[in-house]
Amino acid sequence: MINQLSIIIPVFNEQQTIYKLLDKIANLSLINNVKKEIIVVNDASTDASKDKIIQFISENPSSNIVFIDQPINKGKGGAVKSGIAKASGDYCVIQDADLELDPTEINTLLQPIIDNEANIVYGSRFLNNKKHEKEVLLNRMANKFLTWLSNLIMGVKLTDMQTCYKMIPTELYNQLTLKENGFAFDPEITAKLAKNKQLKWKEVPISYHPRTKEEGKKIRWSHGFRQLYSIIKYGLFRS
Repeated sequence: MINQLSIIIPVFNEQQTIYKLLDKIANLSLINNVKKEIIVVNDASTDASKDKIIQFISENPSSNIVFIDQPINKGKGGAVKSGIAKASGDYCVIQDADLELDPTEINTLLQPIIDNEANIVYGSRFLNNKKHEKEVLLNRMANKFLTWLSNLIMGVKLTDMQTCYKMIPTELYNQLTLKENGFAFDPEITAKLAKNKQLKWKEVPISYHPRTKEEGKKIRWSHGFRQLYSIIKYGLFRS
């Protein structure tokens, strides 16, 4: 059962998209009358992201946004953990600020939970989707390899382990001892959830509009080495 969803938005140097993203989230109506809690974490941005967030909150006071301003950059995982610590919803979902994913599809993730089909719902960028013209082939190949390896080690069946859209019970989030602060946060979560064999998992297809490096995309293929380490460390050992 879910009455409220906490939407956690980590932000680092997203001045071009954060205002539009917040507008989309604030105007998003969740299915089944689920209430939403919006938690924005500015991860020590060096551009005008913080100003854009403050401007939106000032111009939209009814949005009731919880704003966390971190003076030191902690990485995406660190920002998400700060958001989870403030979450009061029954479930949490992470929403990147870059508009690569469509916020209206949060409802697609909600549906299996409302229907009692799953406890954990991942939104897959690769389920029924072909390569986007802006998507770097090497990044896609790295994602597929890391997902394959995590499936092998963790005993799960996913097509997109690295997805931003992970809808997880807040209580369960709080039971995990999460250590990774960067992009390796994703395989760590998956590995630690996979150890609980009572959980029901479901993947749903989502649309994906990738950015280029020039447009602000931050993850690089080199981040895959830390993600690989994370899969092995948290998948094979207790940590």
